[in-house]
Amino acid sequence: MSTLTDYNVSFEMKKINNFYIKFMHSSNFYLESIIADFVSITSCDNLLEAIGRRSNISQNGDIIYPTQSLQLITISYTTTKIYHDSVAYDSNPNITPDYSLPTADFKEIVKAWRNFVNSDNSNGGLLT
Repeated sequence: MSTLTDYNVSFEMKKINNFYIKFMHSSNFYLESIIADFVSITSCDNLLEAIGRRSNISQNGDIIYPTQSLQLITISYTTTKIYHDSVAYDSNPNITPDYSLPTADFKEIVKAWRNFVNSDNSNGGLLT
């Protein structure tokens, strides 16, 4: 089975106020929510770069990646953890993540999302 199938990932585009908006659906709300923060190719590339590098590593060896919506991703070699409340994490980094998955799976999902974001199926974004 593929990673996308394992997590029930699907991509969709909806027309909202004369714009096409791209969405990801999956088996987990927190996974969908975190991916929604990455709406441009550049932001997807930045996340993929963070997954692949070892800079900005915290004391426990994780890359800490805050998002624009104040969610937080911690990325280790083996596991990616998603925290819906970055303030709670800042107060106690030992809290249980809202969702976790293997980093290799997260990377595949982000790559697929990036390809979907990059696809030209939106008529430039604006309906005429």
